[in-house]
Amino acid sequence: MTDIVERRQDPRAPISLPVEVKTPKGTVNGKTANISVGGLALLLFRESPSVGDQFSIILSLPDHHETEFTCKKRWSGEMIADKTVYTAIGVQFTKISNKDRKIIASLVKEHCFS
Repeated sequence: MTDIVERRQDPRAPISLPVEVKTPKGTVNGKTANISVGGLALLLFRESPSVGDQFSIILSLPDHHETEFTCKKRWSGEMIADKTVYTAIGVQFTKISNKDRKIIASLVKEHCFS
């Protein structure tokens, strides 16, 4: 059996929320696969930005609040959700308000410990 080392500093929760990824090439719609206070994994419905690219994401939170933050693409691959194969990317937040970070932390806590 292989030991898997978790390198993330923050716990992630499997939360699906709608997102818009705003890149210089245009807007791509998708949804989150999981989220933490430091970043998230996205399932995209079209092409994705390149690794290392910085871009904005608009995240629609459960209370109908939308938040926009800047992030950097860290990885890409494919993920299967609802029997569909998606282009998936992992992003790290590079600019996010303290208020939005607290909202995300609360969401993660609610899903991880409920």
